[in-house]
Amino acid sequence: MSQPDVVYSCGSCGYPLNLSSSNRSTSDVGSSYQKSLKKDDGLEQVSTGCPNLVSLELYRCFNVTDHGLEILSKSCNALKSLNLGYCVAISDRGIGAIFRNCPNICAIIIAYCRGVSGVGFRGCPSTLSHLEAESCMLSRDGLLDVVSGGGLEYLNLYNLRSSTGLDVLDRVGYAKKLRFLNLRMCRYLTDDSVAAIASGCPLIEEWSLAVCHGVRLPGWSAIGLFCNKLKILHVNRCRNICDQSLQALRDGCVYLEVLHIHGCGKITNNGLASFSIVRPNVKQRVDEVMSIGPSIEDLFRLQ
Repeated sequence: MSQPDVVYSCGSCGYPLNLSSSNRSTSDVGSSYQKSLKKDDGLEQVSTGCPNLVSLELYRCFNVTDHGLEILSKSCNALKSLNLGYCVAISDRGIGAIFRNCPNICAIIIAYCRGVSGVGFRGCPSTLSHLEAESCMLSRDGLLDVVSGGGLEYLNLYNLRSSTGLDVLDRVGYAKKLRFLNLRMCRYLTDDSVAAIASGCPLIEEWSLAVCHGVRLPGWSAIGLFCNKLKILHVNRCRNICDQSLQALRDGCVYLEVLHIHGCGKITNNGLASFSIVRPNVKQRVDEVMSIGPSIEDLFRLQ
């Protein structure tokens, strides 16, 4: 995920509150905040000084803990967007505090927060529409809690880890409003979960299954059968998509506009040619993209 300069500000004081411990400039942030950008006491100062805060980035603030998130959530109830990417000291306790005290939260990033299993999302508000959980280790029950609010439209589970080595992604099928789903490099994904998602999430417009080697003909057939609103599909480097799978996508997915496909060893030239003849309006692209859907910068930028 790219990290361009984006200004996040408090509705009352106007301070830019991009407190990430990266190479971004924090020269405009008040000196009292600069002293402890990476620690809980810094969050306490922010909470006191900016009670109307609506968007905050704590990317790579390694020493922020659940205690700091509890302080933040109790004072900044108007919070809508929160980036906790690489905040490796947090757990479900801190996530739960955010959802209990910030009823308007709509976007949260927990990428690489491997202490979060997802159970902290239990009872999350329906306003939560965007979740980035790249390289997290969410449990099966945790995933069910992640979708419990019912409002998720964008979900990024790129390279989801599994402590058990088992597929837990069938729970995503309960996200009825889901429109963008990134499952790139989810190596434990199986046909059963793909079918559950395809049948349970009828609004999906873009879906990345790149490098998902566990998806075979039954999974691709389910996508062709149920994903009637799918516009963009990523299947790059999937080892087990074949000509018959491509035919299932060709005969279904009536609104498909773009197919990202390359490095699929079981797809023949004849299979691609047949797809092109029947679906000439579908663009076949060989580029492989890491991120899909709406821009994260737009979601965090104040309107």
